Parts: sequence; C-alpha cells; structure tokens
Amino acid sequence: MVLVKSCSIKFNDWLFMKPISELLPELRKARGWSRDRLSHEAFNIDPTGTSSQQIASIELGRRPASARTIAALSEALGVEPTEFIEYRLALARHALDEERVGIERAAKTLSESGIEPVDVTLEEIKEHSHRRRSPVARAREIAEETVQRVQPKRQSP
Repeated sequence: MVLVKSCSIKFNDWLFMKPISELLPELRKARGWSRDRLSHEAFNIDPTGTSSQQIASIELGRRPASARTIAALSEALGVEPTEFIEYRLALARHALDEERVGIERAAKTLSESGIEPVDVTLEEIKEHSHRRRSPVARAREIAEETVQRVQPKRQSP
C-alpha cells in the first residue's frame, strides 16, 4: 500500500507545472524505461498495479490518473508525487471536501489557502455539477457504451 505524505500546498506554484501527460513520459524516458518497466516498478510499490496500457492512456491524456496511481508512479520514478499537479489538486479536493473532513475544517483550509475568488457564473456552476454523475450512473453509461461497441452492427435487408 502506498503511504501518502502530507504536504503543504502552495497554490502559486501550480502555475508553472506541466500536466502528467507531459511530465510522466519525460521522467520515464529520462530513466530509459519503457511503459512496461514503469508498470512493473509501480506494481512492486502498489500491488493494485498500473498496466502499461493505463500508463499509455495517462501519457496520451485519455485517462486521468488517481492520486494513488500517481503516488505509485512517482515513487517508482524517484520523484515526489507533488511534482504532478493532478496529485496536488487531488490533495486540495480532499482537504476541501466537507463530507470527508467536516465543514469547519474545509472552511478553515479554504480561508488559509490564499485562493483568490474566481469569476464564475451560476450557469457554469450548474453545468459543471450536472456533469458529475453518481458512480452507479457512470457504470450504467459505461455498460451501455460497451454494449453498443460490442454488439454486431445490424445490416439492413
């Protein structure tokens, strides 16, 4: 199991960080590793594993990486997970999630963060919140997409 180290988040540092899709292949290639090698090394750290196909999808920007995956990959590569902006964002989401940490702690973290207010419209908030689906709804959606892909195409007579 990967142990997540606590870190202090400095929001101003985020402005100059590369996304994981750019940074991960650079770090991997700097070590002369293939995706298979990185997958093997990450598996030794976290047995839930990350396949070379998952790594390819992350590097191509087709799949987001979970904080746990980033932690295993970064340890395998010998860098701090906080080198990846996606990991830092995951930590921030966790620290601000009132269901996980309580509303008082989330509010305190937010007030101490130094985040400046962002202009956002109510419509943008509504649109974003509607995109988020429950895990069950997302699983149904994936199942339906899979059935559509797998079912043979019916030919018209």
